[in-house]
Amino acid sequence: MEPLSIPEEFLGEVVASHERIQTVVKRLAKEIFYSIDYVGKVPVLLCLREGAAPFHRDLIHELNKLSFDFESAWLKTRHYYRGTEGTGEVNIFSYEGPELAGRLVIIVEDIIDSSATIVRVCDYLDEEKVARRNICTFLFKEHPENMEWRNTGLNGYRHLPEVRHVGLFIEPLFVVGYGLDYREFGRNDNQIMLLTPAGQAWVDQQIAQRNSGG
Repeated sequence: MEPLSIPEEFLGEVVASHERIQTVVKRLAKEIFYSIDYVGKVPVLLCLREGAAPFHRDLIHELNKLSFDFESAWLKTRHYYRGTEGTGEVNIFSYEGPELAGRLVIIVEDIIDSSATIVRVCDYLDEEKVARRNICTFLFKEHPENMEWRNTGLNGYRHLPEVRHVGLFIEPLFVVGYGLDYREFGRNDNQIMLLTPAGQAWVDQQIAQRNSGG
């Protein structure tokens, strides 16, 4: 499918440039490499498709350069949105990777906006009887709904595993690029930018025209 881009005039400020993204990924790879959590273990890096795919790709590239021992896996998820607000409905479609029972899993996520996707993924991993789950997210949105999670040190809130590795904390604004999208638009940009209300309206218009055959 041809990449669905959003014109620059409909995007706001740059939240993370391509260069900053790569710097953050290198830092996270070193955090994982030097963490005592993974000494003597071979964790499974579980990519939550499609949003986390670029981050997962870059992270495993850096970990390979560090000769870190791990396995990769992919879980296709979808959090349904109404405009730019999540509905809380999350579906899991398919898993590709090694057997998870008894394994240490690092959930590789593009952004934690609310806990809806992570809760659903953790429920799935519980069903698969994993031994332990950590989270590595490129972005953590400082959303009011996340305050209680933050105030507990990102550990133990609503049965969630610790968000052990965080790339960047951002304000509760809607962003696109580096895997993040609005209705599949903007996902393929190599930097992360704010989506303006005008940009949201432009995307909605493109989809309406396409659905009407215009």
